[in-house]
Amino acid sequence: MHFAYKVLSIIINMVAMLLAVSLLFSLPVLLSSPLTMLSGFMMVSIILYSWYSNKFSTKILQQQQVVKHGLKDWVKVNGIVAIIFSLIVIVDVILLIGNPQAYVEAVKKLGVDLPEQTITTFLYIMLAYGIILLIHVVWTLILLKKKASFFQ
Repeated sequence: MHFAYKVLSIIINMVAMLLAVSLLFSLPVLLSSPLTMLSGFMMVSIILYSWYSNKFSTKILQQQQVVKHGLKDWVKVNGIVAIIFSLIVIVDVILLIGNPQAYVEAVKKLGVDLPEQTITTFLYIMLAYGIILLIHVVWTLILLKKKASFFQ
């Protein structure tokens, strides 16, 4: 298995763990409106994508085991949501980097006073994550096709 794919997987898994913890603490807020429920759904899908792509990597790419076809379905379905999420993140962050003042104002309205440099750094980290997630999902979907014989 490629070293780069392993590194991307580690990053995806670390962020998924952070998302899982934040999901637990923000559950009441996420259930408060349809828009926040959509955000919660996307977070759950990214966590599930991370889990099942890790399982795919371990069982098929590393151990060369035959697995049930359901694993492929879980990776594909949650991978599609992860692609949509990563595209939204990439587009939104690029727009915000072009005009970070709008985001700075929104954060200030929440009662948090962060320097613009801190917010810009956060936006670049989010952009990097969106790109990494997109590359990982596309790469995993390609590997699913190549390793189709490992699914019963």
